[in-house]
Amino acid sequence: MSNRPFETNYAGAIYGTILSMAVVTTVSKDPELGALAIAGWTAATAFVFFLAHTYADVVAAGFARPREAKEVAINAIRKEWPMVQGSLIPAAAMLLAPIGLISENSATYVAVLTGVVVLFAAGVAIGSRQNLSWGRRITIGLINAAIGFLIVALKIFVH
Repeated sequence: MSNRPFETNYAGAIYGTILSMAVVTTVSKDPELGALAIAGWTAATAFVFFLAHTYADVVAAGFARPREAKEVAINAIRKEWPMVQGSLIPAAAMLLAPIGLISENSATYVAVLTGVVVLFAAGVAIGSRQNLSWGRRITIGLINAAIGFLIVALKIFVH
């Protein structure tokens, strides 16, 4: 048994990463927005989705008696927080432009590529958690990354 008070929500982290990639891709089409604004919009969107998912978890648990409501809310926050964590990594990559490490034009590509790397790593971590062979871990990571690319491509073509 783990010493951690809750299990890692890989699904939430993956969802947050894909959400962040989609927001970066979509918002970056506005030529008036710089990398800092795009990072801000991405983080804000992730936080709104976090609140919505947390609220949905609390409501789905039933309106607990006041004594139980705090515990239900804390568990929902713990469950959904990885969505924010996953989304902040590509958003943070956008901040490389304002500090001068990359150009404004490159920031979107770096953020999306960072998201793909996070998705790959999450796939490998899931395979590791299940004690799969390294070949299977890499395969899961590659599939995860490919699905991230696919979702961003769909977002680009739909909008």
